[in-house]
Amino acid sequence: STPAEARLKRLLHRFILAAQAHHAALEALDAERAETQARILAGLHESLVNSGEQGPGELLKLVGSHDPVVAGMAAVYSLHRDSGTCLAALRRVAQEPGLLGFRAGIAVERWESGEWTG
Repeated sequence: STPAEARLKRLLHRFILAAQAHHAALEALDAERAETQARILAGLHESLVNSGEQGPGELLKLVGSHDPVVAGMAAVYSLHRDSGTCLAALRRVAQEPGLLGFRAGIAVERWESGEWTG
């Protein structure tokens, strides 16, 4: 694989780990750690977007992840790219128990109300 492909793979792997760490921090009610992971996710998303057309496309593929934590986070970051696919994924995640499902439901509501423009 090319250096660009290897870098993209690393970015996606780090996005998965950061999504899981962010969720774990939220579940542990560790606001500081959750905020740190949220910043890491935002930075990784920016790197993926800036890595050419392939980056956002590969991130969108994570929306289909079997891990609802990863699928939900990838969906949130890919909503502007493919809202239909991402909203369907967020609705699936919204069926999950606890904070994960609750947050996915809120994301869907915010998007559908037009409140979410970022």
